[in-house]
Amino acid sequence: MLKASNLGKSQESNSGRVMAQKKGKMQAAKGKSSAKNEKNRQQKVWKQVEAQREAARRQQTVKRLVIGIIAVLVVAAVALAGYLVAQSGNNKANGDVLSGKRPEKIATLSGQEAVDAAQGILLSEKGVYQATSGVPTIEMWFSYGCPACLNLEHQLGDKILAFAKDGKANLVLHPVATHALPWTIIAGNASMQVAAGQPDKALAFHQALIAAGYGVMFAKGEEVGWKDQGNSTLMTDPGKSLEKIKEVAKKVGVKDEIISSFKAEPQSALLEKWQKQWADAAGKQTQQVGTPMFASNGKLVENPINQDGSFNEDVLLGK
Repeated sequence: MLKASNLGKSQESNSGRVMAQKKGKMQAAKGKSSAKNEKNRQQKVWKQVEAQREAARRQQTVKRLVIGIIAVLVVAAVALAGYLVAQSGNNKANGDVLSGKRPEKIATLSGQEAVDAAQGILLSEKGVYQATSGVPTIEMWFSYGCPACLNLEHQLGDKILAFAKDGKANLVLHPVATHALPWTIIAGNASMQVAAGQPDKALAFHQALIAAGYGVMFAKGEEVGWKDQGNSTLMTDPGKSLEKIKEVAKKVGVKDEIISSFKAEPQSALLEKWQKQWADAAGKQTQQVGTPMFASNGKLVENPINQDGSFNEDVLLGK
């Protein structure tokens, strides 16, 4: 039997434990509340920080946009100023070209570099790969196996060249491969080899190739020529094409070492490259490209020929 004094001590001990437990629970609850408050406070702070960052990003984006717009406007203003200056010195001719470099730039080059820059043959009153300042630039894309090209140059070839020879314009002749005949490719490559290695013979060789191609394609008359599109042994057989082209080159005085470099290859990476560049550039102005095609000061000419068969000189000269 417990004594009264021991019973009192036991009751006091139990009471102390209960109070301690209550105190612990209160402290734990207080700690949880404090942690929750702290978490809420941190989230609030992070939200404020993120809002500040977003505002800064937006401000930076606006700054960049404004700077970009200003830069575009500055470039446009400089371009416009340059254009107006050029026009003030030459109201009718700015020398622009649709493909290749300006004639004045080409004239500073020689050999294969000049040929590559012109993407063909440059002519002026000063000669081959020379340029006349202050006149328009006329460009013509053609193929040595294109019946329309051969027919046009047969009829108006001298008048085309007269634009350059008379000092009215710089003329750039661009050979491309719009007609997939061996003759087209072999003649085009040979023409550019002569232009690079013996430029003083480039024009004569070009004219002789046109005459030879026309003679073959239209040998049986205009109607037949248009019908068979050059499907003759000479134009479709690489070996025979090469033989004839070498013969033509020999007659106009091309050097033997250049003639010996001609090859009967029915493909040309160079002509195909130029053709793609021309088609890409021309495609920005028209939906359809073909040969022969003319441009004046970098703008395609839709109607270069008048109804009477003469050249539309005003349009070609950019008047």
